[in-house]
Amino acid sequence: MMTYQDISIVTNNAYRLADLINGGHYNNILYYEFHEVVNPTGIFNCIEGLEAFSELSNDFYKIFLSYGYVDEDPAIIHVAVKLADEWFIAHDCGSNYYLGYGPTGILKLREACAKKNVAGFASKDNFEEWLKQKFGSPIKASKSDKKSIDQLQFERLIKSIQFLTNDMQRRPEQYQGLKEENIRDRMLTPINVTFKGRGNAEAKNCKGKTDILVKTKDGLNEHIFELKVWDGIETLTEAIEQLQGYLSWHNNYCGIIMFCYKLDFTNILKKVEQHLADNFNFDKREKYIPNEFRFRLQHPKDKFKHIDTHLTFINLKTT
Repeated sequence: MMTYQDISIVTNNAYRLADLINGGHYNNILYYEFHEVVNPTGIFNCIEGLEAFSELSNDFYKIFLSYGYVDEDPAIIHVAVKLADEWFIAHDCGSNYYLGYGPTGILKLREACAKKNVAGFASKDNFEEWLKQKFGSPIKASKSDKKSIDQLQFERLIKSIQFLTNDMQRRPEQYQGLKEENIRDRMLTPINVTFKGRGNAEAKNCKGKTDILVKTKDGLNEHIFELKVWDGIETLTEAIEQLQGYLSWHNNYCGIIMFCYKLDFTNILKKVEQHLADNFNFDKREKYIPNEFRFRLQHPKDKFKHIDTHLTFINLKTT
């Protein structure tokens, strides 16, 4: 029986797969997309997002044997890739109805396949059923592997925030003059829809109250986020110091969401990247989206304990 590696919880999984395809080290590559159609009702600019995504994908549709029928409907996209004799799969790898982090990864995969003349297959079949038919019982993370389960939930949370980020940057005028807590309350609503009410604002954790706290499904851990309005590197320093005060020893993941109302957003991101590289061993080779950063914080009371930290910048400058 064939087996596969489930890289759903791997950061930047679509981009990493695209890099492997582009690398030219593998023959006999196959690329599969499974489209889980979503209801566009209630998703802001869903159809417009689908049209924009489809336009960017025009040059890559030639890889699909079902050319002409791909991206007919808005959908979450699951992916399976065969590299030589190895299979890699990723649940919820991206989507096709907006132009954020996940969808860009799907575009990168399609582009890599087009460059290397890789055959692609797109289907609306149930992904789990396909996995079961091809590989037998799906391989899932063991329930005893607590950290893997926490990581999967954290990555799902990051994807939710990426969707929110994209939506907010489309409509920055709606966020002018709002305080951090007002924006936080707006963000919590869709987060709680996805995570079934497990998100809380101003929640007590360790030495203080963090802006957003999302409990894991089993209720035994939490992912905490600090929200700030950008006013220079000192704002980031303050956010990191606050996070370190909120983190308890069992926390493994946290995040910072930075709202930026200033000019020269690209230059700000460059300064942040340099600051992280100088102080937190940030490796920009792992960076695929310009307004997001992933680095590791040392726990203030345990030099052997590190917390994966996701930093997102949201550009809300209007004029």
